[in-house]
Amino acid sequence: MKNPVIYYAAIALGVIALIVGILYITGTLGVHHARGYAGLGVGLLLIIVGVVGMVISKPKAVAK
Repeated sequence: MKNPVIYYAAIALGVIALIVGILYITGTLGVHHARGYAGLGVGLLLIIVGVVGMVISKPKAVAK
């Protein structure tokens, strides 16, 4: 995909998921044994996908 907005959105959702995961682990949003770690895992996965997608889909320089 050549649209970098998708990768920016993945990174933004990943950061939000990390924050929610941390809030669940600390008990601010409630106590649940799996939601905090699931939020951390999904957040990390989305951030990695976003960064890797941006690196792979870099536009190539136009040759003269």
